[in-house]
Amino acid sequence: IAYNIKRLRIANTPSRVARRQQVTRGLIDNEAMDECCPKFDPSSFTDGKNSFKLITWNEKPFVKDGTWCFFYVPLTFGRAMSRALKRITDAGAESPKDEMMVLSECISPWYSDVYVSVAKEEVDGAEIEKISGTFLSKAFEGDYSNMGKWVEEMKGLVAEETVERPALGLKMYFYYPTCPKCAKKYGKNYVIIMAKTTRE
Repeated sequence: IAYNIKRLRIANTPSRVARRQQVTRGLIDNEAMDECCPKFDPSSFTDGKNSFKLITWNEKPFVKDGTWCFFYVPLTFGRAMSRALKRITDAGAESPKDEMMVLSECISPWYSDVYVSVAKEEVDGAEIEKISGTFLSKAFEGDYSNMGKWVEEMKGLVAEETVERPALGLKMYFYYPTCPKCAKKYGKNYVIIMAKTTRE
């Protein structure tokens, strides 16, 4: 059992989950692996003065799905993405590739919500989540073992930089802009954490 759990954890580390996001999104071509993810520019998540950027969305539409987890390790992520993307493709609701976002939000050790951006506000057979609010967003670079430290840093930034406090605690979304292969190719491994700072 311990061996199987270890294998499960390795197979579902955030880096490999990020790779599966890119595969499912159709950004990895087995015959052209070098043309996978565009090089991520971390300055796109700064405002020129600070190391972070405030991003405001007004009912930005996402198809919402989810994955069962085992102590935060996703178990059914591939199925969730397959379901979501089939419905999005059938509806002709794909976001442009340069605007495509797949966000994750840990609800508990046993479940995570997954959000896939779409270009339409209605997709047959799918649940649409319209996300609104202002998000303090920052790109972090390094090994995923630093995730706990990065989350604590985000909490501190929100406390320092915002006046209004979320009513029900701090909501965070996690966005992985490149797959592991491209992170290795570019020599940088990025995670963007988006912390909601408003109550709407």
